[in-house]
Amino acid sequence: MVGLKFGPQRFLLYYQTAFKIAAGILMSAKIAAQYEGVHPSSWSEELKRILRQQVPTVPKHREYRRTTQVSNFKTWKVGGERNLVVLTFDQEIIKIHYSEAFVLYGMVRLAAKNAKAWAGDTSRQWTTRAVLVDAEQNDKFVYTG
Repeated sequence: MVGLKFGPQRFLLYYQTAFKIAAGILMSAKIAAQYEGVHPSSWSEELKRILRQQVPTVPKHREYRRTTQVSNFKTWKVGGERNLVVLTFDQEIIKIHYSEAFVLYGMVRLAAKNAKAWAGDTSRQWTTRAVLVDAEQNDKFVYTG
């Protein structure tokens, strides 16, 4: 489990959900930075520095194990509002500036890696997000990988 705490609000996430939320935070932070006119080279070096520091501190467990804890929210959403990243857990809304969102992305991703290592999960999975521009309501998209 990954724990996020914003003031008095505390959220418990499964590590699979934490990876998805981290991907949403990264995409929303990039869009928010562009809204302020910040060139990607300005924040890409900071992001690379954050990712270089991401060495899991928990050794991988040799057997798969589960926690008895459960997530304390039903729905979540990551989005943007001008130069802010907006996290929504059920009805709780947290807004943070894009510069802090890059740091939060690194922290959530590292915590998810540690939780996955603790669980003994050696599987690999890719999570990505995309913003569609000029898509019509009835357009259909097919991914072939």
